[in-house]
Amino acid sequence: MRTFRNFITEGSDKDENIYNEIMDFFADNPNPPDEEVHDLAEKLGMDAHKFERYIYSVLGSILGTGQAKKKKITEKDVDKKELEMGIKVEMEHTKNKAIAKRIALDHLAELPDYYSRLKKMEGEH
Repeated sequence: MRTFRNFITEGSDKDENIYNEIMDFFADNPNPPDEEVHDLAEKLGMDAHKFERYIYSVLGSILGTGQAKKKKITEKDVDKKELEMGIKVEMEHTKNKAIAKRIALDHLAELPDYYSRLKKMEGEH
């Protein structure tokens, strides 16, 4: 059985596989009980508590980064209509409105009219 130490090599293919397993698992199970998370850890040959560190890392990388956070842009700093359009578009990638808003804010932090441009570009095809 594989152990946690076998997965630790930073930037390794094994780490990437764990992260992919986590993302696939949560995509299929958006609100799993602890038992199912622990079952996945066991399937991967890992201690459940150490496996949770990987999960926290995934969450941190999604929620703790991005242009909006870097530039300290909030919904008060962007056009309300653009943000509403952005949330609607980004809901294609998530069932969570807060995450869709975070993604939209990241795009709007780089281009304040990102979603108007996207709509225009998509209309040209």
